Amino acid sequence: MFRRCTVLIPAFALFMMIILQPVNAQVVVNISKEKVSIEGIPYYIHIVDSAQTLYAISKAYNVSTGILTRENPEALYGLRRGQALKIPIVEIPEADTHVKDTKHFIYHNLQQGETIYALSRRYDTPEDVIRDSNPDLDLFDIPVGTEIAIPRKQFREQPRYFQTDDMGFRLHKVKKGESLTSIARMYDVTVREIRSANKRVFFPKAGSYLRIPADDAIIGLDLIAEEEIVIDSLLLDDEKITTLFDGSKIEFTPVDDLDGRLEVVLLLPLYTHENSKRSYIDSTEYNDFGKKIYKTIKRPEEWVYPGSEVFIEFYEGVLLAVEKIRQKGLSIDLLVYDTGSDSAIVSRVIATGRLKNADLIIGPVFPENIKQVSDYAKKHRIPVVSPLVKRNSEILRSNPYLFKIQPSMEVVQKTMAESISNFYDYNLVFIHSDTVWNDDLLSDFKNMIYRKLRYKIPYEDISFREVFFTSRSAYNDTINIIEHAMSKEIPNLVIVASEDEAVMSEVIINVHTLLRNYEIEVIGYPALRWLDKLDPVYFYDLGVMLLTPNWVDYNLVDVKQFIKSYRDKFMMEPNIRSFAWQSYDISYYFLSGIALHGNGFKYRPMNHHPDLLQVDYDFSRTGIINGFENRRLYLIKYTPAMEIIFPNINNRLVRE
Repeated sequence: MFRRCTVLIPAFALFMMIILQPVNAQVVVNISKEKVSIEGIPYYIHIVDSAQTLYAISKAYNVSTGILTRENPEALYGLRRGQALKIPIVEIPEADTHVKDTKHFIYHNLQQGETIYALSRRYDTPEDVIRDSNPDLDLFDIPVGTEIAIPRKQFREQPRYFQTDDMGFRLHKVKKGESLTSIARMYDVTVREIRSANKRVFFPKAGSYLRIPADDAIIGLDLIAEEEIVIDSLLLDDEKITTLFDGSKIEFTPVDDLDGRLEVVLLLPLYTHENSKRSYIDSTEYNDFGKKIYKTIKRPEEWVYPGSEVFIEFYEGVLLAVEKIRQKGLSIDLLVYDTGSDSAIVSRVIATGRLKNADLIIGPVFPENIKQVSDYAKKHRIPVVSPLVKRNSEILRSNPYLFKIQPSMEVVQKTMAESISNFYDYNLVFIHSDTVWNDDLLSDFKNMIYRKLRYKIPYEDISFREVFFTSRSAYNDTINIIEHAMSKEIPNLVIVASEDEAVMSEVIINVHTLLRNYEIEVIGYPALRWLDKLDPVYFYDLGVMLLTPNWVDYNLVDVKQFIKSYRDKFMMEPNIRSFAWQSYDISYYFLSGIALHGNGFKYRPMNHHPDLLQVDYDFSRTGIINGFENRRLYLIKYTPAMEIIFPNINNRLVRE
């Protein structure tokens, strides 16, 4: 049993206790007398004492916290008692100590009712750190409007585990008056080699970096892959050469005068059984005795099972493509199976033997069912199309006849990294909501970004700050955590590395708020495009960039014809997210490809480029004995002029 014990303290004693408390418990940092010379540079060796902070030490020695962390990278993760720090012996003019350090601090004007405790919660920064950063303030009497320095969070800007050093070239910073010829002579290479390694640059600007092939190394495969494809100017007069909606050149494969017969199998979860239920039992009402009332409700004649709708639209797109191909002379037998979401149904379809004679199988749509069908089709060398699976590229392993339409996250990240590298002189703010060190996908993405950046600038010049997203709450304001990572000295590129709708929405809203004080652009995954509940103004103001595997241009003649045919046949129009667009392109591409190229198509699909509605497929094998994955992605950018444009992935388009 516990008893409450009350202790009475005389008023005089209480007064003396308050008087004896220190008004401002400032940390004392004594300048070290120990000096050493390392590679000709003089340093103090400071031994950290308890309660000393990085900021307090930097003030004592008249050096910035940036210099301290550069000389002592381990200090980024906090100080410990007894730790030895190297501190350069430098002379900093007295006047410089009073200049605002916006790189390392946010300056907050105190509002009515705010306290140091409230600021510590708002900026996710310990109270003692704020106190140490404002040693001249009387913390017991701070006037409203006083400017208080809030230390920005320290970010690991130069991770050492990234595999980026085996590059096969040197980096040269162009000086005023230098030309490609003079630089080539300096490194004993040819001008042509420099152009090849630098996208055939002709007039280098002073201050920019050039990749110079090393004498004793081979240029990396990534560089070879990055070389621009030069289109012979004579081909430009060929009437088959045209451009896609994003401006890229393409020579369309003519699809005319087809003959022969193809058998096509379509495996879709149409849920016909659920649609056959034209009534249901309603038990939402109760009688006077509290018992449920059961009554039969007939469904409206136009009712469709919700799970069927998107796949019915997919089926409708296939029908329109089949009709179009038939008009060009090809006979097509279309067999449609309703697989539902049941693997057992797929197994029964395979057991019938009806798939054996198929020339093409489209579907099924679920990953677990794809493997069943593709394993069977591999034995009979039947091409199988996986239309909707996005993330999992493993389904292509050892399945040489399987075609994956949706680019995997690995493909998305690799393409994004290429585009991000064009912002090499920006402060890169990498925002995610997953555990960094345990998530291989995020770790690989950061590796890709660093490898691409290292083609552009030296490793030490990369500004990369990582923000772990946490949902907004009373004591953890996400906007201030993000602002800690922002820079006022250089523009910021925010990388939204998440597909979570709540995360993407909150990050966009918060970053948009910061747009008043920082120069910001944003890039994100394809899912960012479909934040329907977010005001589009945010996207245009921020100049949001994202990748998408498809794009519908309503100004194109064939798109208008498709919409008219769809309306005439099904008495409705497909919305922008309808599967009908994809299924039409898939069916038209593969049916025309097999009809024109015969058996060779399933081994070399990259030679076939028919004029499709919303894509231009770019298939390549993920391995020697693996299947094909579409790697075609379009970079789109929202502009402050309320337009959507298509900047080249290899070129930076800067905010005007």
